[in-house]
Amino acid sequence: MSVAGERWTGPAGNRSAKVSMFFAGFGIAALANFATGIAWINPPVFVALAMLCALAAIIAGHVGRFRGRRLDGDGRGMALLGIVLGWLLLLVCVLAVVAVLGLITGLAVLHDAAEGA
Repeated sequence: MSVAGERWTGPAGNRSAKVSMFFAGFGIAALANFATGIAWINPPVFVALAMLCALAAIIAGHVGRFRGRRLDGDGRGMALLGIVLGWLLLLVCVLAVVAVLGLITGLAVLHDAAEGA
C-alpha cells in the first residue's frame, strides 16, 4: 500500500545500491585478509578477488544511482559510496600489482648485474 503521491518502491527498494555496498565490503574484506596473514598464502587470488568485487561494486553502484533517480532518491547515497569504495579498491589493487611487478623487475636487473660482474 502506498500513500497518495508516494511512489511504491517494492519490498526491496533500491536493491542495486545494496548490492554495490555488498561487493565493496567484500572487496575490502578480501584485502583485509593480508593483515591477518591468510592472504599471504596465495596473494594473487585475493587481489584478483578484490578487483572483481571492485568492478562489480562500480557497475552496481551506477545502476543504483540511476534507479535511485526513479525512486525519488532512495539509495542514491549508498550507491555513491559503493562507487567511491569500488574505485578506491581498484586503485589499491592496481598499485599493489605495479609494486610487485616493479619488485620483480628490480630483482631481475640486480640479478643480471651480479652475473655480469
